[in-house]
Amino acid sequence: MLSFFIGARRLQYFLVALAGFMIGAAWVLHAVFTSTNSTAAIGLLFVPVYGGLAAALACALAFVAFTLADWRAGHLTEALLRLMLAAAILAGGGAWGGSYWMYRDAMRIASDSSATPQALIEVSKRRVPLWSEDVVKALAKNPATPPNLLIAIVRAGAGHYLVSLVGANPNAPLPLLEEIAGGPLGYERVAGLAGNPRITPAIAERLGSVKPADFRSDIEYKLYQTFVLAALVNNPATPQPLFDRLAAWEQPEHFLAVAVIYAGRSTCAQIRRAGGTGSEVLFNTAQSQLRQRGC
Repeated sequence: MLSFFIGARRLQYFLVALAGFMIGAAWVLHAVFTSTNSTAAIGLLFVPVYGGLAAALACALAFVAFTLADWRAGHLTEALLRLMLAAAILAGGGAWGGSYWMYRDAMRIASDSSATPQALIEVSKRRVPLWSEDVVKALAKNPATPPNLLIAIVRAGAGHYLVSLVGANPNAPLPLLEEIAGGPLGYERVAGLAGNPRITPAIAERLGSVKPADFRSDIEYKLYQTFVLAALVNNPATPQPLFDRLAAWEQPEHFLAVAVIYAGRSTCAQIRRAGGTGSEVLFNTAQSQLRQRGC
């Protein structure tokens, strides 16, 4: 009876391992034949590797299940308990390793500026168990990400940082940029938009027409100057009248003044004024720029 039980259990392990191998191999084959990358066929070499890993993981999970069944039947020994613990550690490590590999593979595609739109859309639909938000961030920053996917990221309830990343993306469609500009003007939300060279004069005017009363605190107002207004100063798409207003900003924050000092279209008078609005370091920086320009 015992020999029959052992033989049956071995057969069960063999079948579980075979199923795991087939699932792992099928996953690799699916990835290869659905990929648009010209070198995807190289992935066929990894069929035995990932198939073997999947088989080992399936056996470890099966061992845990069989041991739990033995425990419920009152057949569990101390040795089996130790083996079950080892198998559980192996299964957990395998699951974490597989999840990490899925994350790294998704990040490789999501951050590849030469990836095709189809590949980026496909990777956006993958189920990545761990760190999936990093994949979305990479897609939001990637200039190759198609416009419809950028729209979907924003309208899926993205946080302020993700909206800012999309706003900075040169591939973001103009209606989406206008939609972002029409929302709340928090620095963490529109900083990317302020630096996008594709913004219209109307968008730039919307971002630059703020006053201290528009913010909940003086800190938020200073951060808005640092990250949004300074970006507008450096943005060639900012209309000249708005640039002149920013250069004449009353009590500008340090980095806004620095942006004016280094801006290529600043006049000598604007540089001199910006240098006189802060510390001695800011003043000396402005004097250095004035000398370089022969002012």
